[in-house]
Amino acid sequence: MSVVLKLGSSSINLDPSRPRVFAGRDPSACQLAFLDAGLSRRHAELWIDQAGQAYLRDLGSSNGSWVNGQPLGPNPVALVPGQQIYLGTVPLGVEWFAGGQTQMVAMPPELRAMIDARQQQSAAIHAAPPPAAAPMAGVPATTPIELVYRRQGANDNGVLLLAVKQDTFWNGSTIDGFVEFTSTDHQTVASITVELVEIHRNGASGGHVWDRALVRQGPWRAANGDIVPLPFSLDVPQGTSISGKDVQWEIRGQVDINWAVDVDCALPIHMRNTDIERVRDAFGALDYRLAELDSAPLGQSFTGLFQPPATMRSQLGINDIKVVVEYLGATLKVAIHVDKRGVFKSDKDVAEIYDLARFRASAPQEVTGHFAQLIQKMMS
Repeated sequence: MSVVLKLGSSSINLDPSRPRVFAGRDPSACQLAFLDAGLSRRHAELWIDQAGQAYLRDLGSSNGSWVNGQPLGPNPVALVPGQQIYLGTVPLGVEWFAGGQTQMVAMPPELRAMIDARQQQSAAIHAAPPPAAAPMAGVPATTPIELVYRRQGANDNGVLLLAVKQDTFWNGSTIDGFVEFTSTDHQTVASITVELVEIHRNGASGGHVWDRALVRQGPWRAANGDIVPLPFSLDVPQGTSISGKDVQWEIRGQVDINWAVDVDCALPIHMRNTDIERVRDAFGALDYRLAELDSAPLGQSFTGLFQPPATMRSQLGINDIKVVVEYLGATLKVAIHVDKRGVFKSDKDVAEIYDLARFRASAPQEVTGHFAQLIQKMMS
């Protein structure tokens, strides 16, 4: 499912090949950019999920994002036809290919008055002297020492540090970490965000963001030497792709600074999939060696080839056996395709669907036994 986004004179498609974009004033930071004083440099993000539902989230912009007259907080809102949406004072158009669109009309006077009041409040904050640096309540002033895997990025505006406990995670887990920003200038900070990103060779340019944490939303004034230490948590998807020659994963952090250069940091991590490991090990116990099960972009589907023992290849006239593992909601489908030799010998397919919770709880011997029955059905 796809939608067309329109902001001023700019437009862009949001679809599976480009599932997430940033919108704002700066074309170097946003895929959907329009030069208007009412927009922040990077104002909002928009994305579609695998079901095709479109979402909007404000990124701590100065003038806010508004849906049907209500300002957005840090949480995303689902987009549907008929809404009136504004990024700052600029209408945002959303048109669904399946039919329907938002209302692109001039901003009502009462809503403009709310934005004017917001601007006055922001100006008062920026005119005040910067507060003394202090950690947030309940948050330690320095990165916890047990978070030993760290990476930092820096420029003239500050230093951003990301830290987690280890460099390896797995499907369905939670990544608990810590972000610490040290300001090296007097500046206005719009937000601090952290993302979990899958980068697949055959996937979307720039990677796919699986989870995003708005660690702190501003704007706020930061003085030279201020330190902002904050924890974060990211959820790893259930059917995650596996790190390998085609797939890389990283945790990305960004400090969005108004009227200056953002501070970025990328922390490479390794991703496992324990379900796919169980499948591979079960075939291995039957002497079917699956060297790799390659991940499709965004995971959910994995494909591998193996050859049976030499006697079986000769006796049954088999070239290769293809295994496809797919996540289907709360179930896992394991399909086997046999490539047979000769014009008069037909290929054969067989598949089973397993309850995912039971599959994970089963002993390795039980999983191997199920696959042995599957192969016997295929060979009969």
